[in-house]
Amino acid sequence: MTNFSINFTHPWLLLLLIPAFALTLVPYFLMNKKYRKTRNRIVSMVLHAVIMILSVSILAGISFDYDRPNTENEVILLVDTSFSGAESENDKNEFIKSVAKSSNARFKLGVVTFGFNQVYAVEMTDDTTDLYSKYLSAEKPDDTATDIEAALNYAAGLFKTPETARIVLITDAVETDGTATNTIKSIAAQGIKVDTVYFPEERNDDEVRLVGIEHPDEKIKVGEKFNMKLAIESNYEGEAIVTPYDNSVAGLQIPVRLKEGMQYIEVPFEFTLPGMHEMNFEITANGDTLVQNNIYNSFVYLEIFDRVLILESQSGESNALVRMLKNELQVTVMNIGDAEGVPETVDELREYDEVVLLNISNSDMPIGFIDILNSFVYDYGGGVFTVCGNKPDANPGDEEWTANAYTREDMYGSLYQEMLPVEVIEYTPPAAVMILIDCSGSMVTYPDNSPLPDSENKLIFAKEAAIACVDMLSERDYVGILSLAENFVEHLPLTARTQRDKILASIEHIEPGTATIFSTALEHAGKSLAAMSGVEKRHIIIITDGEPSSADSDRYKTFFQENAEMGITTSVIGVRCENSAKSTMKSLLTNYAGMTEESFHDVDDLKNPSNTIEKDFEVSKIQEVNYEKFTPTIVKDGAVTQGIKQEDMPELDGFYGLKLKEGAEVILSGRFTPIYAQWQYGKGRVGTFACDLNGTWSSSFIDTPTATTLVNNIVEALFPTESVRSHDVEIKLDGKNYKLDMDIYTELLEGQYIELIVTSPAVNGGDETVQKFTAGVGDRYSRMSFAITTPGIHTITVRKLASDGTLISERVVYREFSYSQEYNPFNDEEVAKALIVTLADSGRGVVITEPYEVFENAAKVRHIHIDPRIVFMIIAIVLFLLDIAVRKFKWKWIHELVREAKEKKEMDGKRG
Repeated sequence: MTNFSINFTHPWLLLLLIPAFALTLVPYFLMNKKYRKTRNRIVSMVLHAVIMILSVSILAGISFDYDRPNTENEVILLVDTSFSGAESENDKNEFIKSVAKSSNARFKLGVVTFGFNQVYAVEMTDDTTDLYSKYLSAEKPDDTATDIEAALNYAAGLFKTPETARIVLITDAVETDGTATNTIKSIAAQGIKVDTVYFPEERNDDEVRLVGIEHPDEKIKVGEKFNMKLAIESNYEGEAIVTPYDNSVAGLQIPVRLKEGMQYIEVPFEFTLPGMHEMNFEITANGDTLVQNNIYNSFVYLEIFDRVLILESQSGESNALVRMLKNELQVTVMNIGDAEGVPETVDELREYDEVVLLNISNSDMPIGFIDILNSFVYDYGGGVFTVCGNKPDANPGDEEWTANAYTREDMYGSLYQEMLPVEVIEYTPPAAVMILIDCSGSMVTYPDNSPLPDSENKLIFAKEAAIACVDMLSERDYVGILSLAENFVEHLPLTARTQRDKILASIEHIEPGTATIFSTALEHAGKSLAAMSGVEKRHIIIITDGEPSSADSDRYKTFFQENAEMGITTSVIGVRCENSAKSTMKSLLTNYAGMTEESFHDVDDLKNPSNTIEKDFEVSKIQEVNYEKFTPTIVKDGAVTQGIKQEDMPELDGFYGLKLKEGAEVILSGRFTPIYAQWQYGKGRVGTFACDLNGTWSSSFIDTPTATTLVNNIVEALFPTESVRSHDVEIKLDGKNYKLDMDIYTELLEGQYIELIVTSPAVNGGDETVQKFTAGVGDRYSRMSFAITTPGIHTITVRKLASDGTLISERVVYREFSYSQEYNPFNDEEVAKALIVTLADSGRGVVITEPYEVFENAAKVRHIHIDPRIVFMIIAIVLFLLDIAVRKFKWKWIHELVREAKEKKEMDGKRG
């Protein structure tokens, strides 16, 4: 024993010994000598003192510490033998052989090998002479996956003296299952240190693998062609062939030119029948090494969705819509004001596949309805189709009170607004403006070519006018800068007004030229504006001091006219123009540009150009209600516009002002606003039609075959991709690679239980494999863990059973599995290195690079810590009871009792 010490948690409490001894000794010495020298008083005083010492020691937190030589060092080599580390197997074996040779009798050494499972290859022993040979001949674990977390937990359970135990983890640090960082700290808390040794994956072969499949955003329908997007990863260039399969039937082979890195190819499909479609994709490539990652499995289960709930705000308002819908749809119509009929829970809503809100405002909905509708879409994947409409007592010309769905005041800040792909807000559509600045010689010189002073320099004034025009634009607008002289120069293409500094810098950099040629600048400005999408207004501002060159008159007149025909408007700012120039410019504006003379602005104070020019490129705000005949424009082809031609699109008589949200897609557009837009909202989809379908503005629209096709396409596109029906048993499946966790939510009564059946596909012509698990009563929640290791589509059946085994309810889901991530050769080495360091740090160990380091940091002594407080407490209680006995009863020492017995015996002998 060495380094013995007595320690106290609160040593300052030892000061209590002073009053403790005072309370013991003072009363004793104040007592008459005659009485205090009795054995009872002396013993009682000693007991008091001992009790006080023990009590104060307990309060101060006494403990004993010492060291003794450690002869029980236990070390387990935890060796990763999974497939990903196969290339470094020889190096690992040499490391283990060297460790075994350098071990000595002070250490017990064992070996555990692991992949997906663990094998105790060599039990801990201090005789390591044949350890290496035993390791080589031991049973091998499943090498198709790597579960470091499970291996660490297994190894930690093998130690007899955890406080001096060490795990040496030898691995490439590629985890496929489990998370080692979740368990490493709890192992270290037991006193077990974890060192790590890194052997990198070291794969250099040519390799290609199938990474995954991306399903189309829109709902897949029977009989319609669609594309799957297949992800392929390769580390070399070459030729490959992808073969798709639908329920084991091969499709057309697709040639692929491999590139280094990730690439995507489109794979066409068409399903002719509903139900399960098991899809397999196989890639073959010259030079590829691994075959395990060349097949990717997926599935599509085509369910029949046909239950539609239409909620209307006015009785009979949905008649036209119901007539338009296909007969095979099961349509239920309810009035939103019917308190007894409208669903009150999300489970009631889940009896339908889609909900149509026909002219329903936020305030029309019963309390709490929008919350369950939001959950129906976001959490469960249902579809919602919203249609605008007017109030029943509105006058067609009374814009303020016509709109019922949607008004800005009603929708502002509501959950209803959050769900929609559009915003019901007041806004001005963006404009695009090209500013053409005349920098010809007359702008900077007198007629005799002498330079104008700054106070009269018209180019300076023109630049100031251009800057003032830029500042009139809103943050949503775009502006471009051209200079015109003998030829134009584009100083800045159309740029967002938010980049004001960049725009102003381009104006300042304009330098003087010579002649005034308008045509080329007008042509370029017109083409730039015509190509600009996403703006409502396109406008040209010409800032000049005179009329254009007469030699160019035919050309610039043509471009004035062509721009006007493209809907591009034009203004002119005159900078000290002569009267003849003013007259010429006004004539061009009225005769060729389609403008009026008011679009010529003779600015006196050139630093503050008249605000009247702002009216020329001002864009009208989108109104809440817009009365105008228009034909919706098809913006995006797809499922919604299937079978519809633009030339067959009927007119609408008005629309409600809506703005597209970021992330939404517009399918039909009006003059500038979306007429039909949709987006993905959580698990489901929401679509909005910016007009009515009750005949108010759609009377000539709803009776056409095109409208019927459009409405049915919209309803079909918003249907869920998987069932939203309410189930007695709800499940959530999580996991990576082989291991899966299933959370099961249901209410189990006494005796009821859950049975989980996992049916995996047959392999190599064998039979299907079935795994069964059971869970008992829980508080609406149970968790089951299982593993799927077979490629293919797995059927997972969750059954709720009564105590006698009678089936109460059943839920079936499917899980796809292609290959273990052990066969992913593109793992990030930096991530692996970081994990090696993290595990060593969290395990209170080190990263080892040489075999001798395995024993270098071993504990040479065992530190013993003893907490005697409970023992002291028991002794104090016993002594306290003994003190009471001493003071209450007369007693004699044993030798006194023996002496008295002898004396009595002698006296009895004399008497006899």
